[in-house]
Amino acid sequence: MNEMPGEILNAYDHKNFEENAEGILKFISGYLKEVCHGNFNSVLTGISPLNMLNEWDGDFTLSGVDKNELYQKVMDLSQHIHHPNYIGHQVTAPLPLSALFSIITSLLNNSSAVYEMSPVDTILQKRIVEWMCGKIGYDNTSDGVLTNGGTIGNLTALLAARENKVEGVWKKGVNNSKLCILASELSHYSIDRAAGVMGLGTDSVIKIPVDKNSRIDTTKLEELYSKKINDGFTVIALVANAASTATGCYDDFNTIADFCESHNIWFHVDGAHGASALLSEKYKYLLSGINRADSVVWDLHKMMLMPALATGVLFKKGINSYKTFLQEASYLFKNDPESEWFNYAHRTLECTKNMMGTVPYLSLKYYGESFFSNYIDYVYDLTNEFALIINNSPDLKLGVFPDSNIICFRYESGAKNTDSLQSQIRERILKSEEFYLVQTRLFDKLYLRCTIINPLTKLDNLLQLLEEIRQIINTIEL
Repeated sequence: MNEMPGEILNAYDHKNFEENAEGILKFISGYLKEVCHGNFNSVLTGISPLNMLNEWDGDFTLSGVDKNELYQKVMDLSQHIHHPNYIGHQVTAPLPLSALFSIITSLLNNSSAVYEMSPVDTILQKRIVEWMCGKIGYDNTSDGVLTNGGTIGNLTALLAARENKVEGVWKKGVNNSKLCILASELSHYSIDRAAGVMGLGTDSVIKIPVDKNSRIDTTKLEELYSKKINDGFTVIALVANAASTATGCYDDFNTIADFCESHNIWFHVDGAHGASALLSEKYKYLLSGINRADSVVWDLHKMMLMPALATGVLFKKGINSYKTFLQEASYLFKNDPESEWFNYAHRTLECTKNMMGTVPYLSLKYYGESFFSNYIDYVYDLTNEFALIINNSPDLKLGVFPDSNIICFRYESGAKNTDSLQSQIRERILKSEEFYLVQTRLFDKLYLRCTIINPLTKLDNLLQLLEEIRQIINTIEL
């Protein structure tokens, strides 16, 4: 009789798991203590890709490695997102407890695309979607899904917009190639990517100029629209930002909604980063009019302090959430999509779908809404305070005054105001490994860009950054 090898049985043994889990949790706890409270020197590891490749062999024939040594190496050579000096991309420092919640979902491994495969999570996803729609201001006819990130979220919404404008395109294909999308020139690259995936081509994304505050210049909308109509195009959607990835500024949703309604254009808001401000009594005014959008994308893994990935694709009219993917699969589905609202494979790109609703649900239940509201107020307030300091510094210049927790600035003093100088500053900072920040191009100039997303970041950390920039300047010869 064939018997299961003992080593495999041991791998699933609860006592073996408990012993290993205790060691891992103790290790992670020690890491958090060091990184979060300033006892960890570097934010990132300045190792080249080739050298990093050489750090890790590909020999998996041996077992019984020193696991603590392996854990340590993974931690040491990774970016340290929880470090207060991490002010780079829009990647959150996830709540430590959310990582524990993720252990539950990883172990259960229920595929939540179909209810019978994940009965709890599919319902928790529905509750999270209802909550998000409520925060936007949609009524009870709204609906949506959770998906793997804002890029897939924007694609999902724009596919629905196309089906809404050109009925039957899912089955018949894109017979009318003269379809286009209006989008801010500061839209995330996922909008261009969506157009490419949809077969429309990136040239079909018509970029709307922004004003001096990096918001869509609404005075240009009629002109752009009329030109495309006169050229024989059909405008299937307009995409606005909440907030723009480059500058963190929010577009004027009410004016844009007026325009879209007057021309029967699908209004989509990319709120991947900034929709979470809906939780803040102080800052939710920035999203006035978002309830008039036909669809909204909202990332929970950015400003809701949750691990990646969980993105809400939310529709003002819930029926539209069924228009994106109209495929039949008799081995999974029995009835029409609307009667099977609990089978998300009708409405998402994924066939295998992780338990996206459980971690957000547990996090919101454990901490409560006010916890996240207070966090948003803190990082938005801190960014505002930092902007005032930069604005009052004669050697620094803001790109725009920030609406949110994204801020762009550059060093400008005398002859030291070139794009090359900004790049050199960033390169020196990254080489020091003490901070992590990025750069962006705005109004034809290069700016240093910070996302103040870690709740452990303080004003002292930001002042330390400015001090380091000025020290670097003294060592650069132009």
